[in-house]
Amino acid sequence: MRKTIKISDKEYEMKSSAYTQFKYRDMTGRRMLQDLQDLTKLQDAKDEEMIGGIDDLTEIVLKMAYVMIEEADSSQVKGYDEFLKSIDNLYENTDWINEVIELAVSPISRGI
Repeated sequence: MRKTIKISDKEYEMKSSAYTQFKYRDMTGRRMLQDLQDLTKLQDAKDEEMIGGIDDLTEIVLKMAYVMIEEADSSQVKGYDEFLKSIDNLYENTDWINEVIELAVSPISRGI
């Protein structure tokens, strides 16, 4: 599945497929499905618990976004660090976080 998602003031074409979770594991050494489960716990946490998890949530979602951007068209980014440097404001509009999560789970959630 493909989708254009705006992070800060820049739009990125992203693609999610069965390949995404394996590319994510190769890049991070972590399992995407486990991280998605952890994200659900962070999103359901109480406000005081959530504050401590914002860094974790942001890091996981940004890595998922980067993998899906590369999968869609690697010419959009010149590496993970450059991708991060291109983002001026992560939290001005946080709709992108849910959009990235929904796109990441789309290959595994169809028909469930």
